[in-house]
Amino acid sequence: MSFFWLFLFSYLFEKDSILEKAENNGFFYKVADISEVSVCQPDKNSACVKHGGKTYIAKKKDNFAVETEIVNDNIHLTLSPDPAYISYFLYVQTNCEIHKVQITKREIVLEEKATNISRLQITGTGIGGPEILWSRKFKDEKLPPFSKDFDTSMKSLRKSCKKPTISLDKRLEDAAQKSLEKVQNEGLKHYSSKDGGIRHSGVHKKILGENLFTAKNEAEAWKMLVSSPSHLYNLINPQFKHYFYAIKKEKDEVIGAIIFSE
Repeated sequence: MSFFWLFLFSYLFEKDSILEKAENNGFFYKVADISEVSVCQPDKNSACVKHGGKTYIAKKKDNFAVETEIVNDNIHLTLSPDPAYISYFLYVQTNCEIHKVQITKREIVLEEKATNISRLQITGTGIGGPEILWSRKFKDEKLPPFSKDFDTSMKSLRKSCKKPTISLDKRLEDAAQKSLEKVQNEGLKHYSSKDGGIRHSGVHKKILGENLFTAKNEAEAWKMLVSSPSHLYNLINPQFKHYFYAIKKEKDEVIGAIIFSE
């Protein structure tokens, strides 16, 4: 693995850990610049984090903003959009159920009671495809951990969540390999001006999905996927009957792509 990729993996792992700690401090944005500082002075668009014996500040990179308020056990969301994103989607997780809704207004009152909600997540669609912009956990949900390999883990998850079975499909292998190569060359982007996205993969299915990841190992990758509503949405989506995953391992690092189809 090149020095660039070693640096990139190290940065991604540290960034995920720092943003997870920032979320515990009330900073829920995921598109952020992170820098080490000697003295941290946060404002409403940043947060201070202690990690690995160092102090970091996480600063929001875009103009997208979310305000939340709980009134009579209903969550009220007020959004300030950013023109860099052409569309937004809200993911509402309640146990093993995830509702995906396109956001079409700035003021949203969720029908689901706040006490039932595990996590909310908002993605924005930019030039590189969908990107997680904001994510907030309201309570922990214990989902099946990684077990042996992705296929075993997937079957255990779907069974636990009482979803239809899903099977490996070699017809999706080429698309998964192409997505893996895209991650290697361009990072965690779902769309590129050169190769397009999953719709340009040559798979002729009406319903398609894609999860991309980088992690220290497969178990960590699985934990990241099931902890993210927009990724878990694909893993347990009952419309998906087939999938295939491609993984490349380098020492203690792993990158991967999972393609889903009807």
